[in-house]
Amino acid sequence: MTMKRTLLNSALVLVTAATLAACGQEGEENKVEDAMSNAGDAVEQTMDDAGDALNNAGNAMEDTMTDAGNAIEDKCEEVKEGVNAADTNC
Repeated sequence: MTMKRTLLNSALVLVTAATLAACGQEGEENKVEDAMSNAGDAVEQTMDDAGDALNNAGNAMEDTMTDAGNAIEDKCEEVKEGVNAADTNC
């Protein structure tokens, strides 16, 4: 939800900047282009930040799943040792 809100806010900034630039700077295309470029840069930075956040979240999930798998394997091996199983590997 936060990423969606951030993207919508970025799009709103882009549209607002373009509208204000076009209305207030008719005939001065360079200023309109500069405003659009700046807004585009802001959107690009937001997308980069969102990508980094997703990557970090994915890494954290992977670490958690690895830890959980290791804990399950350890408990399995403890149970097998407790019943004197010939093969204690899980």
